[in-house]
Amino acid sequence: MTNLLPWIVVLVVIALAAGYMLGRKAAQRTQTGPVIPPVNPPASAVTAQTAERKSPVLPVRPPARSSALTPAAMTDAPADRLSQVKSWGYQLQHLKVNQAAASPYDLLVIDYSKDGSDEAALTPAEIERLKSKPEGSRRLVIAYFSIGEAESYRFYWKNSWKRDKPAWLLGENPEWEENYSVCFWDPGWQQLMCGQPTAYLDRILAQGFDGIYLDKCDVTEDLRQHFKAAARSRKDLDGDMVAFVQRLSSYAKAKHPGFIVIMQNAEPLLERPALRAAIDGVGKEELLFGIDAPEKPNTKGEIAWSRDLLELIRAEGKPVLMVEYLDNVAKIREAAAEAERLGYVLYVAPKDRELDRLAAGPPVV
Repeated sequence: MTNLLPWIVVLVVIALAAGYMLGRKAAQRTQTGPVIPPVNPPASAVTAQTAERKSPVLPVRPPARSSALTPAAMTDAPADRLSQVKSWGYQLQHLKVNQAAASPYDLLVIDYSKDGSDEAALTPAEIERLKSKPEGSRRLVIAYFSIGEAESYRFYWKNSWKRDKPAWLLGENPEWEENYSVCFWDPGWQQLMCGQPTAYLDRILAQGFDGIYLDKCDVTEDLRQHFKAAARSRKDLDGDMVAFVQRLSSYAKAKHPGFIVIMQNAEPLLERPALRAAIDGVGKEELLFGIDAPEKPNTKGEIAWSRDLLELIRAEGKPVLMVEYLDNVAKIREAAAEAERLGYVLYVAPKDRELDRLAAGPPVV
């Protein structure tokens, strides 16, 4: 027994040491603890972990500035609806609101006034009436807006100008009485067009039109032909017109998001990306007939020249609105068939070019 005592002491010491070490390890586990995922993690944690594991870093679209810009409202914006237009009408004189409202057209281009004067300007209620088609669907109503010529029957005209012309006022258009070419880049002219409550564009915006139809953007060609000194005074005459259209477009769209800007003719300007970005579509007169004489077919070269430039805007998904001035039934059918082939939206007005009445409906192929 005496001989076994030392061995017993040794075994007791070993047992005590082992117990001490196990106690220290248990204490360490209690203090730090292992990282163990919960059985049912919060949904937000799962989403974050999944995104971190699987999703690339994507740019975030900033929130809309206004709660009114819902997806439904944006889809119904005039500029969005322009691409859906299948027919259009064009009347600038003697407008009768009820008759125009009863027409079948998806889009109407009209003057802001029934007779061109400010006294006969259409009211917001009349514009709203025109926006409703007979079956109840919405119609786009666009205001004709000449920006390259001064018209003596407009509200801004002063009779004294014929004796004492403003610096920007040039001469009368030999083809259109009481229409005068202007230095459209001049601040005095542009001030009459937009930027103050009494300006032309501001009146159109206040009336509730869906957009503007810009005419005489091709006055640049008139200036080069008839007012050469004025044209030569500008380093980039076409660039001046592009800048003017940009100004009008950005001004209108800032006040009324979705506001439509359509340019008539002036096809060479379409070569400039900045111009195409500023407009939502193009109107083209006499693509097929009438350059040399009423109802006379245009040459293949004339048609191809315009088409090549019009296709620049079409390639961006923006529409081309055609207007032909025809009375001949066979030529109307020919124009309708060609417009359908090209994917352009055709309106046929009477040959006299007065635009004082609407056709009963779109031409039939």
